[in-house]
This record gives sequence, C-alpha cells and structure tokens, in this order.
Amino acid sequence: MLGPLYHRVLRTIRNEHTLLFGLALGLGAVSAYGALLFRYVVDLVHVVGFGIVSDQFLNAVSDLAWWRVLLVPSLGGLAVGLFLHFTLKSENPHGIAQVIEASALRRGRMSLRAGLVSAIGSAVSLGVGSSTGREGPVVHLGATLAAWIAERLHLGQSLSRTLLGCGAASAIGALFNAPIAGVFFALEVITGRAALRSFAPIVISAVTGTVIGRSYFGSEPAFNIPSSHILSLWEFPAFALLGVFCAGAAITLMQSIFGSRRLVRRMGLPIWARPAIGGLMLGCLALFLPQILGVGYEATGAALSAQYGLALLLLLLTAKILATGISIGFGFGGGVFGPSLVLGAFVGGAFGIVAGSIFPGIYSGTSAYALIGTGAVAGAILGAPLSTILIIFELTADYEMTIAVMIATVIATQLTQLVHGQSYFHKQLADAGINLGKSQELQVMGAISIDAVMLTRIVTAPHDAPAGGLGDLVATAPNAELFIISDVGGLVGIVGPSELAKAAVTDMAGDIARRCPFLVARTDHIADVIELMQAEEETRLPVVDTREEQKLLGYVREADLLRAVNRVLLDAQRETAGPV
Repeated sequence: MLGPLYHRVLRTIRNEHTLLFGLALGLGAVSAYGALLFRYVVDLVHVVGFGIVSDQFLNAVSDLAWWRVLLVPSLGGLAVGLFLHFTLKSENPHGIAQVIEASALRRGRMSLRAGLVSAIGSAVSLGVGSSTGREGPVVHLGATLAAWIAERLHLGQSLSRTLLGCGAASAIGALFNAPIAGVFFALEVITGRAALRSFAPIVISAVTGTVIGRSYFGSEPAFNIPSSHILSLWEFPAFALLGVFCAGAAITLMQSIFGSRRLVRRMGLPIWARPAIGGLMLGCLALFLPQILGVGYEATGAALSAQYGLALLLLLLTAKILATGISIGFGFGGGVFGPSLVLGAFVGGAFGIVAGSIFPGIYSGTSAYALIGTGAVAGAILGAPLSTILIIFELTADYEMTIAVMIATVIATQLTQLVHGQSYFHKQLADAGINLGKSQELQVMGAISIDAVMLTRIVTAPHDAPAGGLGDLVATAPNAELFIISDVGGLVGIVGPSELAKAAVTDMAGDIARRCPFLVARTDHIADVIELMQAEEETRLPVVDTREEQKLLGYVREADLLRAVNRVLLDAQRETAGPV
C-alpha cells in the first residue's frame, strides 16, 4: 500500500514550485559542501606532498629540496594516471565540458561514479602541483550530484537541466563568495538559457552555496585587491587595447592545451604514464618559477598588488601558459578558470607597467590593469563574458572599474571567438567529436550512441580461409553476409553469395571479399551516419572501433537508426510540452 501511495504523492507534488525550491535549497547545500570537501582534499594532498599549506606555498617553496619539487609532481602524476586508468579510462578527469554536454545532449544525466572519480583525480592533481584550476572540477562535482538526485527522483529533462545549473551556481558561490556570478555562470554556460523557471531555483542554490562558503572562509572575496580608480576617460582606449592583448593570451593558452594534447597522442604514450611525464616537466619548470605550480592564486594576488616587475611578469606569463598546456595535455585533472585569472593578472600587470611608463599622468596603476586583465582573459577562454564581468564586480564592488572590465572582456571574447569560433569548453567537446553548434534536433539525436543501435550478431572468417569452405558460413550469417577480418581483427571486406559464385578453387577469403568503401566509427554522430547511408543508398554499414585500426564491432541498419531517432525526438517533444 505504501509504495503506490508514495508514488501518487510524489506525482502530485512534482509540479509544485515548493518541490523545485526545496530541491534548489538542498542541492545548493550539498554542492557547497562538496566544493568545501574538494578544497580540503586539495590542501591535504598539498601538505602531504610538499609539506606546505597551499596558501603559503610561494613563501616556503624556496626552502624545499630540489628533489622534492621534482618528485612530488612526478610521483603524484603517476598516482593520478594509474588511478584514472583503472577507474575512468579517460585521458583527463571530467569537467565543465561534460556538464555542458549532459545539459545539451543527455537530458541532464551524468554518471555519479565518473563524477566522484573525476573529483578525486582532480583534487590529487591540484594537490601535487598541477597548473590547473579547482573551479571546473567543483562545478562538475556539483552538477554530478544534481544529476544523481534528478535521476533518483525520475525528473524530466527540463527540471534535470535546471538542477545542473543549481549545482554549478552553488559551487561558484561557495568558492568565490560571488552568488550573482554563480547564477549567471550557470545560465550562460551550463543551461544555455535564462528562463524565469530556471532563474529562481538557481538563485536559491547560489545564495545557499555562498552562505555556506562564508561560514567557513569568511565574507572576504577570493582575492585581496588594492583599491583602484580610473583617473581619466583617456584611459579607456588603453583598456580596449588591453583586451586585444588578453585575447592573444587566451588564444595562446588554448592552442597550448590542444597542441600539447595532440602531441601526446601522436607520441603514443600510455594514458596512465602521461601525468607522470607531465609532472616531471612541471617540476623542472617549478625549480626556477614555483609560481606556476597549483591553482596559482598567490601569484595572482601578487600580480594584483603590483609586486612583480615587467620582466618577471612576461616570464611568468610564458611559463604559466606552458605549464597549463602540459598539465591538461598530459592528463592531469583541473579546469582552466584558475589559470585564466592568473594569466589575466600577468598580462594586465605587464601592460599596465608599459602604459604607465608612456602616459604617467593618466595612469590608474598596475593593479587596475591586472584586475581588468583577469576578467578579460577568463571571459575570452570560457566564452562567458557576462559571468566573469560579474565576478570582478562582486570582488571589487567598483562600478567604474567594472566598466573598464566590460570593455576589455568584450573585445577579448570577440577576438578569441573570431579565431577559434567557440569557447574552450565547446572546443573540448568538438575535439571529442561532439558539435554543439548543430541544430537542437541534431543535438537530441547526438544522445543516441552507435553502440545503442549496433547489431553485434555477426559471422566472421579469417582472411586466409579457403574460399571453398565459406558456403556454410555465408548461409548462416545474417543477411547472408560474412565479414572477413585480418589477423588483428581489422575489417578486410564482406563475402556474400555473389562473391562465392565467382571464386576460384585456389582463392582465399581475403581475395574475393568485397571491399567496404564506407564505414561507421562508434564515435560517429548518428545524423552523419544516416546522411551517408541515404547519399550512398546503403541500408547497412559495418561499424569499426576507429577508422585507423578498423577493428570490426558489428553493423548498423538504416531502419534501426531511423526508429531510434524518431523515438528520441518524440520523447523530447513530450518532455518539452508536458509537466515537469
């Protein structure tokens, strides 16, 4: 009796705003405590590895033995690589890009196991010195918890996506003491929409996360920023020019990350060994420039306080770009938001020193330019100018300075988009074969994997089998098609009745096999496969693991693909039209 009654009550209240607000409040707390736990784990690993509290690293690193600076990132990287190899089987722990993918293509669904594993891998990565940020992993963790709750409650796509935004907003609020920025980050980056129905619960979660974060870290902002004032309107052209230089830094960082990843793939290094090699490279850099290790907020604070000279800022800028590219390219966990802020402070500080030497009479100070740079570089890389502008506003509460940040950030973002055509996160997804620039219908279709519609009941024969003995195999094979494979399992071709009829006595299977000019890789988008089939008038195509190795997995039929697409599109229409 209790089971049906429970489900009846649940169905009754699922449409009520009180349920949504209650979920937002509870999820805000869960996500915030997840962010706090993540931060404590990073600090713990940092103390165990380096023997230094994270916030005091730069002051104490000069006393560390050189071998420790080399050993901790290397051995820590080995631990991260082995852990991820046996648990996640991915090049990097998951981050914000996967949250965006879940919101756009997977109906707000995410794997709890992958989320927890990614959080652990990223926390250890940051603890041993990975030159990445903690915001991306924390947002992913909050979104993972939100997706798990949504799945347990059997919520629909619309509400599940809203809860993803709630988890992200709470994490940003807890880390930065910036609830407004958390709200708009969730709307701008995660959910991709600003509907009133999503706005209210996301606000509740962001405020909840901020309150919890303040209870542990106080009400002070993430950085202690010196007071700055714009002395003259004539400085605004300089702020615009700074936006151009910030775009250059953002583009260079993105190219460093993806270039490093391509290089590592070409080298053929095993995934588990990559972080160890990257860690050794980081350690070598840190022997000379320890500022490149870890999140880097100490270095950011020093740049914002004008403690670095021009030569050191330029050197740190180059080293930080290289270190972040190595960290992410070689498989460490962590995000890019932290490094973006660090780079922005370096670029802005260096630009400010030069500007002050040229126009000392209308110069607002190095700190002002460093602050503007943080927003411009972060906004350009994340593709989220509004969120980063609001973060700077909440950090400074300075309306006049925020206008300067707006100018530089908009210019930097537009120039970066002009070169890359997309944000860092969307480029990450595109690198994995996921294109969110397609229509909504194609995005929904992208939720269907080739594995879900692939038929694996196939009959195979080795390429060196005598053709005369293939008759019985062809007769028992589905569609009377026998797949011929190489010694390593690669697809050689197909043998059917017509091929057997033309075979000579001395022929081998590989000699008479019909070659397959068109193949489907398991990572292909289903819309591309349907388009290929219709263009080439093929009703069936073999599926291989990759086009390079062509290891045979099965085959797909056009009818099965179309049925799967129709089913998913109908489900999406029902969820859009129906109640939550």
